[in-house]
Amino acid sequence: MQCPSCGLESEEGKYCTNCGAELPLSDYSSSPENTEDTSAEEQNPPAETEQQSNETAEKLKTTGANFGHFFMALLKNPSEARKANKSDFSSGIIMFGLFSLLIALSYHLMINSLSLGSMGLSVMIEFSFLDSFVIPFILLFLLFFVVSGLTFLCSKLTVQAAKFPDIVAKYGAYLVPFFIFYIVGIIFSLVGFPAFSILLTSLSILGLLLICPTFILLEQPSDGFDRIYILLGLYITILLVYGFFMRIFLDAIVGALMNSIMGGF
Repeated sequence: MQCPSCGLESEEGKYCTNCGAELPLSDYSSSPENTEDTSAEEQNPPAETEQQSNETAEKLKTTGANFGHFFMALLKNPSEARKANKSDFSSGIIMFGLFSLLIALSYHLMINSLSLGSMGLSVMIEFSFLDSFVIPFILLFLLFFVVSGLTFLCSKLTVQAAKFPDIVAKYGAYLVPFFIFYIVGIIFSLVGFPAFSILLTSLSILGLLLICPTFILLEQPSDGFDRIYILLGLYITILLVYGFFMRIFLDAIVGALMNSIMGGF
């Protein structure tokens, strides 16, 4: 190309090969090679983003399919829970989430249906969605991990070969029948059989707090501390933790109750 400074022919580039003056960039910047490179650079990020989205969707699909198989297998044969291991860790966590969601939802519906009869008047007790659902759900989800952690600690005291992901998977697996009991208990409550409802929901709570950890600790022989003392210590600790969580729930109910009463005057 011709240099605009010295007028001599120069090789294509940024500067003139004869006088060193800067050459126009229009030809260089519009060359096919540069256009292709720019286009390739612009197209790569969307392609990578789409690939990542596809991978995430595929992982979610696989996780969902694994949980479906996990749940149905344990629904048919609950005793198969002893075979759960770290490969079922994600399914165990999903089970924690579903059980927490179910209990929090029933708690939300129950306390929002409460009312006070006062001299022939009905005073509705108002709860915020945060207090009646979000906080209970988070606390219940944490409770499952606390119970898993305490069970894991007890398994180490009894010298059992189990890792924390295995305990989470087993705990989630043993929860399946108690999850079903809780659902049936809610159904009995809706159709007007409160006695059966209280029986089944109480059994479910007892199962998630005490029975499931007991099943896990009885799977293998104990070579450490005596298992009776370990189980008794575990029961006391879990009940204390559960009592702490229940106190938070009751404080929320009492607070809303007092606000409703004071607002009625």
